[in-house]
Amino acid sequence: MVEAAYEVFTTRGYQGAAISEVAALAGIGQGTVYRYFGSKREILDHVVDFGIEKVMDTARIAELVGTASSVEDLVDCVRAAVERLFALLEREPRLLRLLLVEAGAIDPELAQRLLGLEGIAAAVVAGELARGIQQGWIRPDIDPEVLGHTILTLVGPGLLRELLGGGNPEARIRNTAAVLRVLGKALSTRQAS
Repeated sequence: MVEAAYEVFTTRGYQGAAISEVAALAGIGQGTVYRYFGSKREILDHVVDFGIEKVMDTARIAELVGTASSVEDLVDCVRAAVERLFALLEREPRLLRLLLVEAGAIDPELAQRLLGLEGIAAAVVAGELARGIQQGWIRPDIDPEVLGHTILTLVGPGLLRELLGGGNPEARIRNTAAVLRVLGKALSTRQAS
């Protein structure tokens, strides 16, 4: 049911989606949907969770945490995760619109939940930055927490371009390369510069 709702919500938008469409796509009756979910909004919670799970599975966060031993390793890990995420967006371009536009516009609670995810991602990045500082391969004069949020913010323009439908592979490569160049230079110790 959640996969069917995901398909309907990403195709028609939350406002344009009908529970009858979800039921039909799932091959069940509309009453069965309401047996499991109390409302369309409750279904949206599960659809958003499903979308977030797709993003997290694609990013493979576990492969990023604790594996880098140099700025170059960290940049390579970030590059691989970004490339996987762009590949997901190519396969499912409506996913970004669902998570960044549709879900956040429904109500403040859902918007806050999505902002919390940015905080979690920034904390993971900050943890890796702090580990690099402690091990001596990231310059010690940065604030890992602030830079964690900043790194995610640098990705924003590329995502916005995708959201507006103007993204293309060449632009993605250029944008990703520019962000990673800035990241590499910002993190490198003076000796490595």
